[in-house]
Amino acid sequence: MKKTILSFLITLCYLGNASAQQNEGIVLYDQKINMHRRLPDESMKAMTPEFRTNKMQLAIRGGESLYKTVTANDVNEEATDAGGNTVRMMIRVPQNEIYRNFDQKKTVELRELAGQKFLIQDEMRQIPWKFTGESKKVNGYDCMQATYANPERKQTITAWFAEAIPVPAGPAGYGGLPGLILEVDINEGELLYTATNLNFRKLENSEMKLPSGGKKVTEAEFNKIRDDYMKEVGGSGGMRIIRN
Repeated sequence: MKKTILSFLITLCYLGNASAQQNEGIVLYDQKINMHRRLPDESMKAMTPEFRTNKMQLAIRGGESLYKTVTANDVNEEATDAGGNTVRMMIRVPQNEIYRNFDQKKTVELRELAGQKFLIQDEMRQIPWKFTGESKKVNGYDCMQATYANPERKQTITAWFAEAIPVPAGPAGYGGLPGLILEVDINEGELLYTATNLNFRKLENSEMKLPSGGKKVTEAEFNKIRDDYMKEVGGSGGMRIIRN
C-alpha cells in the first residue's frame, strides 16, 4: 500500500513539473510574407520573389513575453523592368522588440522605422477574439481557432492557440487567449506566423529584458509617423524601389 501511495505522489509531482515547464522557454516562429500582395503593380511582382521568410523568437515566462527577430537577411538586388530600366530593390526587416506583461496589462515596444528607433510604452489593449470552435494540429499540438477583424488596418486575423500550453502570449504582440498562439494568419496568407520549435526551459534574466533606447513616443504618434512613411514609399512596407 505504501509503495502504491509513493508511486502516486511521484506521478503527481512529475505532472506538476511538466506543467510548470510548459510556462517558460523559447518558441521559434517562421514569419512568411507574401511580397506580391504588398506590391502595387505587376512589373514589380515579376522582379520580386513571391514569398520571404524571417526567423522570429518569442521568450515566454508565465504572464510575460518578449518577441523579436532572430535572423533577417537584408536584400539589395538589381533587376531590369519591362521598359529596360535598371531597378534597385532594398528590402530591410526592422529590428523590433515587443514586451508584454499580461498580469500587469503592460506593453513596451521598440520599433524601427526608416533607420530610426522608437520606444512605445502603453497599457495593453484587449483583442476582441471570437472563438469559432474549429480545431487543428500545429507542430504536434491540438489547437483551437480564434478570429477577429481589425477595421483600422483592414485585416482579418486568424489565430490557433494550444490550451495545453497555459501562456497567454503569441507572436508579433498577439495574445490574450487561454493558451499559447502557435499560428497567426493575416488576410488569408498575406502574412503568416507559424511555430517551428518549442524549447521549454528556465530563462536567463537577459532573455526577458525590457526593450530600451529609441525616441519615446505614444502609439498614436508612432502610427502617424508610420503612415506618413508608408505613403512616401508607396505602400511597399520595408521595401524601397529606386528606378535609375
